Amino acid sequence: MTRRVSRKTAAAITGAQNWDEVRARYPEHVDAMADGLLVGDPLADKVIAELFAGAGHRWNDIVSALDDPSLVDQGLLSRAPAFRAFLERTSTPPPWFDPALARAGGDAWWRFGSLQSSTLYQSLIYGYQARGFTRPLAATGRLTEGTFDRVQATARWVTLASAPGLMEVGAGGWVETLRIRLVHAMVRHHLHASGEWADEVWGVPINQTYSQLTITAGFLALPLRIAKDFGIHYSRADLEAITHLWRWIGWVTGVDDKLLPTNYDDALRIWRISQEFALQPHDDAKTLVRALLDDGFRTDLGLPGPLNGAVHAVSRPFLRTLFAAVSTRWVDDDIAAAMGLRPTPLHHVVDLARPVVRSREIARAMGLLGSERAVARRELRLVTWQLGIDLTDPKIVGARYRAADENRMDPVA
Repeated sequence: MTRRVSRKTAAAITGAQNWDEVRARYPEHVDAMADGLLVGDPLADKVIAELFAGAGHRWNDIVSALDDPSLVDQGLLSRAPAFRAFLERTSTPPPWFDPALARAGGDAWWRFGSLQSSTLYQSLIYGYQARGFTRPLAATGRLTEGTFDRVQATARWVTLASAPGLMEVGAGGWVETLRIRLVHAMVRHHLHASGEWADEVWGVPINQTYSQLTITAGFLALPLRIAKDFGIHYSRADLEAITHLWRWIGWVTGVDDKLLPTNYDDALRIWRISQEFALQPHDDAKTLVRALLDDGFRTDLGLPGPLNGAVHAVSRPFLRTLFAAVSTRWVDDDIAAAMGLRPTPLHHVVDLARPVVRSREIARAMGLLGSERAVARRELRLVTWQLGIDLTDPKIVGARYRAADENRMDPVA
């Protein structure tokens, strides 16, 4: 990233009222964030530009090629040099990537996978604070439409990307991450082509800075903070392995290497910086939060359709109130109020749950729940069942990856 963005422009784009004060404490990090506001994803953006330039291939050709890059049609690659460069780049991990360490991060993450999956709502609410996050949804008319489907799609991606081994090149998490990366590029293309998007006002759609904060703060630091609040303990080695996994996920997503955390302390620093900005959420944030609470979840007990629907109808009002109250626990009061959230005594349910979680921790540490990997495998299977993900499906696991090393995929073997 070489374009320099003024502090005034960065403050206006983000709505951060104290940009200069935060920059005074973290000049290098904040300047990089400012520059990232006007940068998208050049590698993926070229693929979409090439697609719409009439190079002789279709979106479905690209999606099929991602499923197994080793079998991609050479004619497609000759017609689509930008896509060829995209495949070559994303199939070649950076020197720092350690698949064994990323695998260890997935194992550690999934020891508490069902709880980590429940933090997705907090990750989304965290993102809604930022105008640049909500603006593309508003511009594409998706503020209140398809909320449940959008939440489920995000949950499936997080599950596949964080599952032990599934982010290696050719595996299901890697494939799904690249699909999402190209969808983001498609959104940027359409918003810019509409002539109604102003980069200098809102930043580039789904830009580098918001992508950095989504990965490092929203999907890494925040869930770990929530886990700690519930009484879950991670060793230092666990934290570094989990950070390595999400650094790799961020890299595959298209975040510039310089914006990604190199260790857990670096991730916490990025989180702290994001927390220190005094943001003014757009009114769209309140609309998104309301839609999330109204239509972002379903009560699913595995019962027959009508019976399960009745259970959901009865439990929905209480669960909505509970989710809204608990969500205020990890959001600053001013931000929560701007997004329509109000604290109530119900947020203390976390305090009530903590002894139960700690008891499970003791049982796990004593080996009463099985090996660490067995616990992670069990948690993964529970969540994938709830999401309707079949981990035995070669399209999910990645046919080329599974054939290469069947034993490496313990959670799905």
